[in-house]
Amino acid sequence: MTGGELPRTSSADTLATMQAAVLTGQALWIGYVNAEGAASQRVIAPVRVEGGFVTAYDHTADEVRTYPLHRITGVAELADDQM
Repeated sequence: MTGGELPRTSSADTLATMQAAVLTGQALWIGYVNAEGAASQRVIAPVRVEGGFVTAYDHTADEVRTYPLHRITGVAELADDQM
C-alpha cells in the first residue's frame, strides 16, 4: 500500500489484524481519531491487544503508546519498504 487514504476496516477486521500483528511482529499503518476528533495516520508495531486497547510501538512518535481500538478507523499491512 502506498500513500493515499487508509481504507476503513470493520471492528472485527481491525481486531483480527492487530492480534495477528502481535504474533508476527509486523508493523501496521492505522488511521486514528483522538479524543478531540483530530484524525491522523500512524505506523505502529502492536505488542499487546487487551481490554479494548492495543499497546504498540508507535514509529511515528518513536515511543510505546496505548490506543483504544474504537478510535482506530482503519488498518493496513505495511510493505517492507514503507518503514
